[in-house]
Amino acid sequence: MKSQFVKDIQEIIAKKYETDVLHILNGGCMLEKFEKNNWCIEKHTYTSFNEAMCWGESATDIFSDDFVEKRVKSLNSTVEQYREIVLNPLKPLFQNNFNAIVLWFGEDMFCQINMLTILAFLEQINFGGEVLFYMVIEHTEDIIPNAFEINIKGSLQRYKKIVCNSKMPEENLMPVMQEAVERYLTYRDKDSEISTFIIEHINEEENILIGNLLRNFQNYGLGDLQYRMLIMDIKYSMGD
Repeated sequence: MKSQFVKDIQEIIAKKYETDVLHILNGGCMLEKFEKNNWCIEKHTYTSFNEAMCWGESATDIFSDDFVEKRVKSLNSTVEQYREIVLNPLKPLFQNNFNAIVLWFGEDMFCQINMLTILAFLEQINFGGEVLFYMVIEHTEDIIPNAFEINIKGSLQRYKKIVCNSKMPEENLMPVMQEAVERYLTYRDKDSEISTFIIEHINEEENILIGNLLRNFQNYGLGDLQYRMLIMDIKYSMGD
């Protein structure tokens, strides 16, 4: 991300909200970048959402025991690992009252499904403050300088329909999330562009195939772990 853009944005936020602001960033790498470049406002709180909600099952009651159980199974993890990696960084969100929450998330499928989950949780806990979204174009490290003010009403129902039931909601979503959801609901289909690409290159060395997937499908935001599991699923379906 361009340093001056982030600093200018932070100045705007700091002028409007002196304290009681939580910034949620999509992933630990983005948080490390903020800390390394001194982009954090001293009186604000910063944390990251270290999940991959576009992969696997979920539950309607976000961050409940049932939710954690389903996510642990989907991510091939343990409850202890999930608490350390995902839940512990979110303690400020669980324990403190904030006047505003600023979301720094990318435009790709991975980030947008994560953001939808956070928005749904904010409605679940009846958050009454302002919610701002700054869109980061991660593969070019650009950032949209103007914030999107988000009304969280309806987010929980949209989350349940999209993430829990794999269906497109009737109402229109903001364009960036609409595109992400369309990808999310189809990317694991056998005739999706990702599946087709994997099948066409199934005999390549796995690391080379994953590298090509990362380069060719950046608008999905998937990582090497998700691609490795996709390749494994396709090979299994092909009888390899």
